[in-house]
Amino acid sequence: MTDILFPPFLTIALTGTPGTGKTEVSKKLEADGYRILHITEFIKAHNIPSERDDERDCDVVDMDALEEAVFEYQQTVRKEFNQKFFDEGLTLADLHKSPETLPVLVIESHLAHYLCDLSVVLRTHPYTLKDRLNERGYSDKKVMENVLAESIDVVLCDCFDYCRRVYEIETTNLTIDETADCLKELIHALYDDELKTYEHLMGKMDAFSSDVAAQQAIAAGLPISDILETYSFEDDGAIVYSDNDDIGDYAEEKNPVLVKYLPGKNDWSELTE
Repeated sequence: MTDILFPPFLTIALTGTPGTGKTEVSKKLEADGYRILHITEFIKAHNIPSERDDERDCDVVDMDALEEAVFEYQQTVRKEFNQKFFDEGLTLADLHKSPETLPVLVIESHLAHYLCDLSVVLRTHPYTLKDRLNERGYSDKKVMENVLAESIDVVLCDCFDYCRRVYEIETTNLTIDETADCLKELIHALYDDELKTYEHLMGKMDAFSSDVAAQQAIAAGLPISDILETYSFEDDGAIVYSDNDDIGDYAEEKNPVLVKYLPGKNDWSELTE
């Protein structure tokens, strides 16, 4: 059954303070065949409404309009992949063979974590970030605003508010290629984790569909709520996260790669004192 149904499709935010390397890294992945959505280009191409904030020297985007347009795009990409999955006769074992067969869309932007429930945050030491933004020609005010944001983890904290799982890659001493390799490792690990959950659920579905009494109940047109109540799956329990350590323990147990990228290793708050 698991080789017949659609495989899970992940949408992952690649986010971070401006200057941490999101665009360069995502373009490297895109050149290697991964599906990337660049929000800045997407906003222009789809005429997403925005207003200029002259005081902060930035554009303020209509997030409701952006979220709706991105959702439609996600559905289109997912349908295209599902068609490819069947047309080429792929199985779950084929998914990691190439970026083209991996059902993952990476959304790149400092706004991406508002659009996804999985996020990867690129981090850069504030002093290095300051140099990068000065090279871009940012105003002194805009440079300091972003450096302060990186120092006190503004984007990372936002991710915890909006996303169910958050990871980070510290890029200060990494090249674009090295950062891209880290991101690839993390993307594949996240998909492995999602696939294990999917296969577990499909196993339960197999057991349910093979139950003769359940099939008869479905054929008889009984309400699905009654059927599930009678033929309910055994409760595996749930993991409740109380802090980052709990998340780390769970991630390490399920997939050792993921714990390498859990947040909490970078604390630059003393720079603001």
